Amino acid sequence: MTDQRESTPPADGHPRPEDGNRASGTDPGDVRSRRGWVRWAALCAAAALVALGFVSGTVGALFTFAVLVPTLLAVGSGLAGASRLTNPARAVAAIGFLVWLAVTGGLALVLVVSTVVLMIFLHELGHYMAARRAGMKVTEFFLGFGTKLWSFRRGETEFGLKAIPAGAYVKIIGMNNLEEVDPADEARTYRQAPFGSRLSVAVAGSAMHFALALVLLVVQFSLFGRVDETRWVIGDLTEGGAAQEAGLRSGDRVLSFDGEPVGTFEEFRGQIRSAGGEVDVTVDRDGESVVVPVDLIRRNKVIGTVGTDVDVLEAEGGLYVGPLVENSRPERAGLATGQRIVEVNGIPVSNLDELDSAVDRSEAGEVSFTVMQDAQDAPTVVAVDLGSAVDTTDPTAFLGVGAEHVLQPESLPRAMVSSFSQFGEGVAASVTGIATVFNPPQLLGFLTGTITGEDQDVSDRPTPAEEVAVSSDAGRPTSIIGAVAYGADLTAEDLSNLIGFMIALNVFIGVFNLIPLLPFDGGHVAIAVYEKIREVASGSKQRYISDVSRMVPVAYGVVVVLAVVGLLAMYLDLTMGVSA
Repeated sequence: MTDQRESTPPADGHPRPEDGNRASGTDPGDVRSRRGWVRWAALCAAAALVALGFVSGTVGALFTFAVLVPTLLAVGSGLAGASRLTNPARAVAAIGFLVWLAVTGGLALVLVVSTVVLMIFLHELGHYMAARRAGMKVTEFFLGFGTKLWSFRRGETEFGLKAIPAGAYVKIIGMNNLEEVDPADEARTYRQAPFGSRLSVAVAGSAMHFALALVLLVVQFSLFGRVDETRWVIGDLTEGGAAQEAGLRSGDRVLSFDGEPVGTFEEFRGQIRSAGGEVDVTVDRDGESVVVPVDLIRRNKVIGTVGTDVDVLEAEGGLYVGPLVENSRPERAGLATGQRIVEVNGIPVSNLDELDSAVDRSEAGEVSFTVMQDAQDAPTVVAVDLGSAVDTTDPTAFLGVGAEHVLQPESLPRAMVSSFSQFGEGVAASVTGIATVFNPPQLLGFLTGTITGEDQDVSDRPTPAEEVAVSSDAGRPTSIIGAVAYGADLTAEDLSNLIGFMIALNVFIGVFNLIPLLPFDGGHVAIAVYEKIREVASGSKQRYISDVSRMVPVAYGVVVVLAVVGLLAMYLDLTMGVSA
């Protein structure tokens, strides 16, 4: 006798989920059990990764929690057949994220991550508001990608969070001719909107970044002040430098140098280079004018082809390592400011003339320094790779002071005017930086150099770092992981630095998003403009819609390049660190 319940289809004509389970011989209880085990296994593995991240520094921990853990959660949920995490999983993810931020980076990292998330949210909010104002249908507004962590529906739009914090998105129906849309909604698609509406939606994200940058510039200039190049005081003193030996102090305001008035810090540096021997430096110290006699020392630079130098100071007692750029090749190799240099390439050296001769014995671009931190320490050999060739500069006088500029607050009207000027400079710098990094030869050199480990020359002959456009260290792309870690370091130094960091980041991302290629917002701008040109050229009032399928290969190529560059940049941020 046949069981009619198994042969009779449901009244609505759609198969039941349990029918599929019977047909495949799978017990629903087993499926639920498997899903539960996979989810909790993923959570346990994620916890282990977080524990490992705690001992790998801020950048490593940020990579662990922002990339590895969400990816694991997303993959685990996918294997379990879930479109979203369970409530316990969401709670564990949220609590773990907050605890991790507090433990690894303290308040600075929490503030930077929060402001970056807010910035991303406002970018997408710009798109959302422009689309709604134009009457377009928006079905999704999510922060993150992958598995849903949490969501709610308001009207026709679902808002929420997803597991992988690689950005955010707003889903507007009918963005191109390839997307199928319910005929009833066709009139509310992006592709059917007027040119002005499509253009406003496409640029809304970058416009939001630019508006944020301008507002923050006004806040910075009116509340904290703007840098006045002529108003500065002595900042850090180089260990063992002439200034430290003579008794100059941080906070002294230099009035004159060798009898000549002092203007900007760059002008002051020029005065030092052209001087020599003993000079009088007049400073304002706590409201009193003090004359400090200074016996200038000599400095030489060991230069290479990668845009990085090694400063060498000639002082009483021999040669010493001068100021080093943070996280530069010499510092990563093991050199430190103040170390005494006893040998170069195995040759004893005690003055700059002997240094020149010893550097000439270098093999290709590698220079070997034998240094001592203290007189009682054993000598240490440090090999520094400066590219394919090395040389030395002519000796110059050296004082050994840094500058700390005094911020001058501006009135609100003046701050608003200044903000536009500074904003223009930021846009120009962002365009130059993007063009430099993605210049085909530079990009190819970055890719091959990072993969093979070979050095990237930025000049065809040894050149001082100040004379090259960008060094191989500073010229490489920085991932969002590195940018956040760098921002946290700046914020830890001074809370006001967070404003400057967010200004620069907003300007850069706003410009970057306007690159006229898909999938950037600038790609949609380019398509809208092209369609408008075709409509005007044809003289027809009928809407012209581009065939996006022809642009898909280019879009895929752009995505692949961005993915590869992003992953390599993340790798370098993890292994080499990030500095200005």
